[in-house]
Amino acid sequence: MTAAVKPVGASNTTGQVRGLRTNALAGLVMLIIEYGLGAWTSLYAQLPASDHGKATFAAFAGAVAHGPVGLALHALLGTLLIITAVSVIVRAALVRHAAPTVLGCVALIALLAAWFSGTKFVSDEANGASFGMAVATAVAILGYAIILFIAVPASGRAKVPPGAEQTVRTR
Repeated sequence: MTAAVKPVGASNTTGQVRGLRTNALAGLVMLIIEYGLGAWTSLYAQLPASDHGKATFAAFAGAVAHGPVGLALHALLGTLLIITAVSVIVRAALVRHAAPTVLGCVALIALLAAWFSGTKFVSDEANGASFGMAVATAVAILGYAIILFIAVPASGRAKVPPGAEQTVRTR
């Protein structure tokens, strides 16, 4: 008795690329929400004085447990974004596309930098930490946006017939 093995073909790859694009889009939407929550927190939230001077993970725990609702949501969504970034990398690796894999890694590194900057901001409210979160978020947004443009299923790619090079007409 042998088990039937589904061959890896274009339909599997197309589905995997669509999954990668869906995951990247979800990350992009989450990042935009995260950016808004971060701006609100930076401008309007009062961070608990008890969190000042705390170490990285203690500052995160304090932000989630004792911070304003906006800060807690911001911290939790930031953590979920790290999980999403790992998922993007895994999906890109399964599709065997180097560029989306590298961009996913860049986005993950940016999100980790933003996460650590966020814990520093909770700890000491340093403007540099806030700026670091904003720049790292922008890098991750750019990475996911590029993935959406370059990860195209084989069925969606424009095919140029042989010998049909584009020419520029002049009058």
